[in-house]
Amino acid sequence: MLYGNLLTSEAAFQYEKTCRTYCSLTLYLFIPAFIRLIPIHFPQHNEAPMTRYTLYPLLLLLSTLLTGCATKYEVALNGTPDPDYAFDRQAPVLVTVATGDDENSLNARYYLRDMVSALKDQGFREVFTDASLPKKHAPIKMTVSLDIHSKQVTYRYTATDYGQVLNSTSTVCKDGKKKKEKLVCTSTPNTSYGPVGTSERTGYTTLSTFTATARDEASRRAVYLLRVSSYNEDCQNGKVEAFLVEQGLQNLNLRDRVQRNYTVTMPEGYRCK
Repeated sequence: MLYGNLLTSEAAFQYEKTCRTYCSLTLYLFIPAFIRLIPIHFPQHNEAPMTRYTLYPLLLLLSTLLTGCATKYEVALNGTPDPDYAFDRQAPVLVTVATGDDENSLNARYYLRDMVSALKDQGFREVFTDASLPKKHAPIKMTVSLDIHSKQVTYRYTATDYGQVLNSTSTVCKDGKKKKEKLVCTSTPNTSYGPVGTSERTGYTTLSTFTATARDEASRRAVYLLRVSSYNEDCQNGKVEAFLVEQGLQNLNLRDRVQRNYTVTMPEGYRCK
């Protein structure tokens, strides 16, 4: 399901990549050029070095450019509870990490308390981590395991190829050097740089995924599964993972199935690197 969401979002990914590239070039090229337009001089007595006529346009340009470069995350969220399971909100619940990769397990431990708080908001009264679980406690009714990881994945896309395109041919004819010689003609192709076709290419991106699995302790069967994923190529994995945990816990729903694909624009000033 996750990889399918990734493949169906290739066009959006390419658009996002193009926007980021254009934005970076704009910042790099136009801000220095604009600053050079501001007259620089030593202020005289009681004179401000920069007047409002030069300051306001500069601030307006910077605001416009930074707004256009806002970080955006495309999110795929799936939450599925067991429709036949009766969640006991009075019984003890243990929140832990999924076993397996040590790095993933350590990363997931940073979000155990967040899950505890989210479950308490859902009405569960006794929610513990393995660190806060008292020695004497009632039998655990349900265990919630967290897993979070990022990995590089590939995808295929169609790109436009560019080269020299033949527009027309110019032919010039001249008389031969000798009287009996026929006309000598020379043809010259006229070309310009433009699209010449398309080709299939391989792209690389990072897929980050947060998963929470709730199991009934007695039967060990899964009674709830929450999976939130997003891909990017410019952001730190840790910041993307923290964002996914936040999105998942905000959409925690043990009554109804939740399936969403949406885009989140981060606040101005947010940095993901």
